[in-house]
Amino acid sequence: MSIGGVLSEGLLIYRRLWRRSIVVAGLISIVVALADALAASAATRATQLVSLGLGLIGGLLVQGALVEVVRDLHESRPPQAVPVYYERTRGRLGTLIGSAVAYGIGVVIGFILLIVPGLIAIARWSLIVPLIVIEKQGWREAFTRSSQLVRGRTGRVLVLIVVANILGGIAQVGIRSLFTSLPDFWEFWLGGTIAGALIVPFEAHVLTALYYRLTEPERPVLPETAPPKAWESVWDENRE
Repeated sequence: MSIGGVLSEGLLIYRRLWRRSIVVAGLISIVVALADALAASAATRATQLVSLGLGLIGGLLVQGALVEVVRDLHESRPPQAVPVYYERTRGRLGTLIGSAVAYGIGVVIGFILLIVPGLIAIARWSLIVPLIVIEKQGWREAFTRSSQLVRGRTGRVLVLIVVANILGGIAQVGIRSLFTSLPDFWEFWLGGTIAGALIVPFEAHVLTALYYRLTEPERPVLPETAPPKAWESVWDENRE
């Protein structure tokens, strides 16, 4: 597993599936960014809690749906309508939320004890979303299997995550800077929506590429043949 190779595969997935990826992320980003904008313009405990909750749930729903989008193409299955990917992920949302809470607590504890354990936790637990969505693992099992898959490659996986997040962060700052002349509400809503729709898929696709690279190292993440024309459709459900 090479860092450059996984990043390249993540970018290839993005290029191949950019229409579906942007729509999947964008529909949720509209709601999450609106909550952020309301929290920024009318900062109360209630608006901040709503923003935090929607950010967590929306982020997990998007990540899970994007994993499912890649999974269909990886397994040479015809694409589904965008709502179908949300529906698939919704059934795993409780497990995803539980894993996200446990992940956050574990990483924070790691950083409190020493910085290094926190960094190790970020790398070792990086695959919990694909494992929960693709392999239907429970959140405890997902943590264990993720650690097993990453063990021996912890340093490279950590660098991969840091690089992907730096690239994504730079792109988000660049996109949101285009809206700084607008009032705060519109800056947060429009800037957050567009940044989320464009950047979140890349970061999710990198982790999905990493999952397949570690679980099926001999098989390409995406089929080598050209994708079927049905993948041009975002809203229609296509079956062979």
